[in-house]
Amino acid sequence: MKKTLTVLLALAMFVGAAGLASAQAKKISIWCWDPNFNGYSMKEAAAVYNKAHPEVTIEIVDIPQGIEGKIEAGLMAGGAGLPDIALFQDFQIEKFITNYPGIFADLKAAGVDYSQFAGYKVGIMSEGKKVYGIPFDTGSTGLYLRSDFLKDAGLNPDSYRKNLTWNEVITLGKTVKAKTGKALIAYDNTDYQFLRMIIQSAGGQFFKPDGSLDLNTAATKAGLKVLKDMNDAGILYMSEGWNNWVSAFNNGDAAGMVSAVWLIGTIKSQPANAGKWMVVPTPSLVGVAGAQNASNWGGSSWYVFEKSKNKAIAIDFMKSVWASKDPAALGFYNTILKGAGAMGTYLPSRVGSNYTSKDEFFYKSQTVYADFSKWMEKVPALRYTANFNAMGTALTASIQKYLKGDLKTPEAVIADATEGYKQVSGN
Repeated sequence: MKKTLTVLLALAMFVGAAGLASAQAKKISIWCWDPNFNGYSMKEAAAVYNKAHPEVTIEIVDIPQGIEGKIEAGLMAGGAGLPDIALFQDFQIEKFITNYPGIFADLKAAGVDYSQFAGYKVGIMSEGKKVYGIPFDTGSTGLYLRSDFLKDAGLNPDSYRKNLTWNEVITLGKTVKAKTGKALIAYDNTDYQFLRMIIQSAGGQFFKPDGSLDLNTAATKAGLKVLKDMNDAGILYMSEGWNNWVSAFNNGDAAGMVSAVWLIGTIKSQPANAGKWMVVPTPSLVGVAGAQNASNWGGSSWYVFEKSKNKAIAIDFMKSVWASKDPAALGFYNTILKGAGAMGTYLPSRVGSNYTSKDEFFYKSQTVYADFSKWMEKVPALRYTANFNAMGTALTASIQKYLKGDLKTPEAVIADATEGYKQVSGN
């Protein structure tokens, strides 16, 4: 009897331990930032998944600052304390793929169909035949214009609702400035993103495939010339920093700006401007082969860690909601577009009513989300590398010298930025 009791107790302990392990395996943790955008979107995704899998607990942890540093610390500690899934900014991911080989699960091998995502998002998360991430939001860009200022200049706004070149924009800006005194484009003098968007639209790169800096390209030279021509024509409204830049266009100091779809919430914060704004495709560079009327600013994607104890569930969650044509999954994308202004890059999702509906805030009730999602398909891929931030720092400083007149030519800017990059990066 004593032996039988011992066996039963051992069996009970084994079953209990197995049950505990099973319960632990049915919980996944996710790290991200911005609870009103990324966190909100992931909570909506979790709600969809839990309808079919109520036994899985999905914990979403807000990391308000320094998520990349916290992840790097975990990686240096052999993966200790890391979540199952984490959000990475797109421009950061190549650094992690290069510096920490094998840390992410290959989701292409797990069956994700990447032909269904915007192509420019997939390239940066790829390594050979492996693809690691699930693309999230787009930073598809356009030229925002105030239709009322165009009218004040004696122009018909409808004449500009089309693909434009930067040369045509300069001509437009000169007319608006002469007739209204308004600069056409709000420009942040502390950032190089405006030029970067121009260069990316032409398929230009800042780095060679081997990761070495290469600013001496046709796209960079043409973009610099356009920037200087706009500055010399007086059609850039100079501002310093993000807040001043936002004030410049929200307060009507400038008649427009170039930015991404995620700026819509910011301009809607000024109800008095309802019906005045319109957005047209990002202007293209003349004389550069492959130049498009599309570019990108920002965006992030989700990654599953290879050593996650709950990798199978994490992958199933991401595939079932973020990479699925199931009606509930497509409805999820439609929900987060309205709830947070989060436009996903899963192409089949664009059939949702929030994508296709007219927006009364915009001039002639433009179907603004449908337009941005259409332009998204044409965005050229950009190579970031681990030194993208160092390049941006150097290029920003050289652009400031250029617009002040201290550097006279695009070639001089390229030489100056290349030298500055060496000092910042050590390469």
